[in-house]
Amino acid sequence: MNELLLEKLHTHFGHASFRPGQEEVIRRVMDGRNVLAILATGGGKSVTYQLPALLLPGITVVVSPLISLMLDQVQQLRTRRKIPATYLNSAQDYTESRDVLRELSSGAYKLLYVSPEKLQQPYVQSVLKRVGVSLVAIDEAHCISQWGHDFRTDYLRLPDAIRQIGSPPVLAVTATATSEVRSEIGQLLHILPEDMIVQALNRTNISLDLIAVTDEGERREQVLRMIDELQGPGIVYCSTRNAVEVLVASYQLEGTKRVHGYHGGMESMERMLIQSQFIADELDVIVATNAFGMGIDKPNIRYVIHYQVPSSLEAYAQEIGRVGRDGQPGYAVLFHVEDDWHIHQHMVEKEYPTQMQVMQFYHWFHSHSGQPRTSEVWAALEMTEEMVQLLTFYAEQTGLTAEVAATGEAERDHVLRIWQETEKRKRLKKQKLFEMLSYVEGTEGCLRKKLNHYFGEEQAEFSLYCCSHCGLDRKAFQGKISTVDRKKLENSWDLRQALEILLPKK
Repeated sequence: MNELLLEKLHTHFGHASFRPGQEEVIRRVMDGRNVLAILATGGGKSVTYQLPALLLPGITVVVSPLISLMLDQVQQLRTRRKIPATYLNSAQDYTESRDVLRELSSGAYKLLYVSPEKLQQPYVQSVLKRVGVSLVAIDEAHCISQWGHDFRTDYLRLPDAIRQIGSPPVLAVTATATSEVRSEIGQLLHILPEDMIVQALNRTNISLDLIAVTDEGERREQVLRMIDELQGPGIVYCSTRNAVEVLVASYQLEGTKRVHGYHGGMESMERMLIQSQFIADELDVIVATNAFGMGIDKPNIRYVIHYQVPSSLEAYAQEIGRVGRDGQPGYAVLFHVEDDWHIHQHMVEKEYPTQMQVMQFYHWFHSHSGQPRTSEVWAALEMTEEMVQLLTFYAEQTGLTAEVAATGEAERDHVLRIWQETEKRKRLKKQKLFEMLSYVEGTEGCLRKKLNHYFGEEQAEFSLYCCSHCGLDRKAFQGKISTVDRKKLENSWDLRQALEILLPKK
């Protein structure tokens, strides 16, 4: 088996050996076990289900949260890996979906990427059960946990969908998960503790920097200068679409690098084009919201700048993990001002309904019993689609159905229980924001240790520099040292040697 796995790894993925954790995960998958794999960003999570898909008898279903991500991965599998793959998502019309399902039945594919909401459709489930699913891989599996930073209601319905297609083995993969999240994933997907493969979060080649600024003007000035000075491809993360657009426009007035913005408000084709250009080194820097980066296969990203503070340490760890996947030195810098907290607090308040909105939602159930949920209705209730999905999910959890609502039975109790559940989610989001605040505003202690400790790790090894609290010289990332010295730094795992190279001799 070992020789066969290595042969397939080399033939389809171009690697002579497995990365840490990959082989251990794959062997368990091939044995038909349910597995949770927590591999650091850039740790090769996709190989752990793409390679078994070649050897297992039926098809492998991959649940993916983003349409753009599944399109990109299917294209790569077809063109670069020569692996037959296709996708099924809510953006396809009836004819497209029917054609994909017909081709699946004929045995044309080994991998099917599917959105979580599509997998809940009874017809899709019946076709997959008939075809035969050998493995269900759940990408970004932390989304299934209500303790996670990116909980999605469609993910929590996956266990039932998996039962409907015949209960095949499950592989859940993610880059970040606290102990609470790991425990909940294990309970929901029936994964034993001994089948949880957890690799170290710590990325030794990434230096962590933290910069406090007094106001927005100072921050913008410093970040624009950094974009010019830092070497190699980079990503700048902003919390809002407006911040992305302003920063890009400001840089393009006088900057010399190829910089473009990216956020969820853009057309999907434009986003795909920008992503492709960045991967192909046709763009130097992407300024983006957190909509960018998931599934990006670009090993030579040299830095990530956080223009504003992320909403959680999980999000921060995932985003800086996109740096230096080639093992060469990378740099992650986080800017912060007091206003960042107000932005996130405002966003959290908008994300969750008031008690009055829950009441309106209940009355909508009462007056629209049995009718389809249209976007016009949600607009009338002045709620986002995500908010309505959350309310619908918790309505189901508390036993509220359209039939129950129509009777007006126990209205107050149902409204209160639904609202309490959404308030619990809001408090969790605020708790994660507080943990991020504690990380940023703490003036003492190693940043690397604090970040890793949050995820239950004690590792703190580093190659070039650790962090700005332990000592860091930004010249190493700004091209202000000679090529010879840079090569020494890249090959050096000794901080003292690095300091001798960088600091002037007395």
